[in-house]
Amino acid sequence: MNIDKNSFVTIDYLINLGEAETYPPDGKPEEISFCMGGGAMPPGLEEALLGMKVNDSKVINLSAEDAYGAFDDELLMEVPRSDFGPEVELRPGLVFETENEDGQAVYFIVEEVRDDSVLIDFNHPLAGKDLEVSFTIRQVREATPEDLEAQQVCTCSECQEGGSHQH
Repeated sequence: MNIDKNSFVTIDYLINLGEAETYPPDGKPEEISFCMGGGAMPPGLEEALLGMKVNDSKVINLSAEDAYGAFDDELLMEVPRSDFGPEVELRPGLVFETENEDGQAVYFIVEEVRDDSVLIDFNHPLAGKDLEVSFTIRQVREATPEDLEAQQVCTCSECQEGGSHQH
């Protein structure tokens, strides 16, 4: 079966950011499953997947605009340290989940911890970066109604092990 706009896809992927920097940071490909067109993956990646089948591999280059967008300074916010519980040991790089006005999960990264405030970033960690993405198709099938309903739940290994982050 070839990937089309109604497919549920599982891929192994590795993102090369240049200068020996990769995502995931350990340099090992990570598996992720998603519904095409559901917004889980950058449009440039989904476009490259169309027509591929199980065991096909590809390496693509995505500009920041085709990947996770430009870095938006307006998504950097300084919040009072008191917004976090006193038991929370804050340090740069920590990822937190909260909800937006619509009740949807959104994530932010701690950029800097100051005496009375914390600088947080709601940008995707890969925003503003050009990416080289290598991937192999592991599974392709038609998306079910259940897949479409669950597409907000990340299936990468870090999230399945209780972690939390953004792709």
